[in-house]
Amino acid sequence: MGRIKYGIKPRHQRNMDRLSYRALFIVLLLLPVLYVTGLQLNKLSTQRLLQRTLLQGVNYDAFREMKLSSNVLEDAQVQMTKVKFHHSLLDRGVRIDPFAYLTFSMFTSSFDLTKGRLADQDLFLSALGQVGKKQGFVKLMGYYKAVLADLEYFPVPRIQGDKADISFVDTWSELRSYGGNRRHEGTDIMAKNNIRGYYPVISITEGVVEKMGWLEQGGYRIGIRSPSGGYFYYAHLNSYSEELEEGDQVLAGQLLGFMGDSGYGKEGTVGQFDVHLHLGIYVETGAGELSVNPYYILKLLEKNRLTYQNLR
Repeated sequence: MGRIKYGIKPRHQRNMDRLSYRALFIVLLLLPVLYVTGLQLNKLSTQRLLQRTLLQGVNYDAFREMKLSSNVLEDAQVQMTKVKFHHSLLDRGVRIDPFAYLTFSMFTSSFDLTKGRLADQDLFLSALGQVGKKQGFVKLMGYYKAVLADLEYFPVPRIQGDKADISFVDTWSELRSYGGNRRHEGTDIMAKNNIRGYYPVISITEGVVEKMGWLEQGGYRIGIRSPSGGYFYYAHLNSYSEELEEGDQVLAGQLLGFMGDSGYGKEGTVGQFDVHLHLGIYVETGAGELSVNPYYILKLLEKNRLTYQNLR
């Protein structure tokens, strides 16, 4: 019987080891190919989805949800500023624009950017030359720009030393019954102290005072048309800022009035509900004037909340 030398593996085991090393070497060689192929397939799949979505036209219901993360606008601006150094124009003069990038990202994320995951930049740049001229894409980009381009401040400033403050939750599309069954087309910012005339209301954007006065449902309200076309509706006010009239130009952060509980009756009616500001945001579209969900916009603006010492 032959002896097996210490430290030397049997021949069949050495052969198996060689095969294992070869297999590992082949896998390592293939990994970059598989990775690139996967990326290309993902891009192709996304492009097909995008084309299919564009052919179907604007999804107004998904657009109105306005599902955005609190940093998505800044992130889109930063990303597009970076790529502008390398790509000033795309196919046939389609400009690299943060709202084009945002719109593209909405299409490729099923209209939900609450996690802040913008589209792959290379995919955006390669596809925009084809989709950037599509009517559905251009329209939707215009709607997003009308609503988002002029945002500056949260509509209710902090009161220095105030412990009660305000609160708001997403009540978009919840049922309301006054005046007949309807859907809630806004977000209610509630005064925790429930004192009318306590909290100032300021303009989120600059713009023009388009509407003022009493509405049965909205009470004393004011509507501001922003430069990009969004309509910002502030309802249930207790009072207006002095000398403010329809047609006046207002600045972002300018005092509009004070939060109240007016509405649900003839002019001057108060006390039918708790003190709050109803914020509505509207945009003119191919389907007429549509409301959009202000909740995520308010979450986005919380970091831009002013502090007032005394406006009362």
